Amino acid sequence: MPAEIPFSDDGTPVAAPTARVFFALWPTPAIATQLHQLARDAAASDARIMRVDTLHLTLAFIGDVAVDRLPAIEAVGDQTVWPRCTFHLDQLGHWPHNQILWAGSQSPPDALANLASELSSGLQTIGIRLAARPFVSHVTLARRCRHAQGKAFVPIEWAVEGGVLAVSHRDASGARYEIRRRWLAA
Repeated sequence: MPAEIPFSDDGTPVAAPTARVFFALWPTPAIATQLHQLARDAAASDARIMRVDTLHLTLAFIGDVAVDRLPAIEAVGDQTVWPRCTFHLDQLGHWPHNQILWAGSQSPPDALANLASELSSGLQTIGIRLAARPFVSHVTLARRCRHAQGKAFVPIEWAVEGGVLAVSHRDASGARYEIRRRWLAA
């Protein structure tokens, strides 16, 4: 039986509520503080440095979905094996085409790419296809960064202990993220 389409008082269809969601690794407050300091040290002065509470590593960006799809998306997270690993952040990078300053690893653990692939496959089973681009494990440190100051830094050791499903909210101050669900590493 098809879902009933809600209508407003004037007879126009009402759009189903949506949420902008993504699976991610979320750093501890201590790691987030280190990443934020790295951003302040390495970003150009006119760059928009990410707030400490927004720093994360995206595993699977899903985008806008109907709110009633969230339980199925959470079930994908439930069925995923969340690995315990260490992400050695020892590299700064800059993507000029979108003016992103990022931190990553010269040798990221295979577990992260495998996790991103497992999430992508799980999402496909519920009819959600992700953008076809290779997974690059990184943390966005700053936006509108025209160039990076290539300073040496002490590598950051991030002990990955699980992941999250996050909801993105936009307002005048930028993006704000709400953690909808957490999963602990096996």
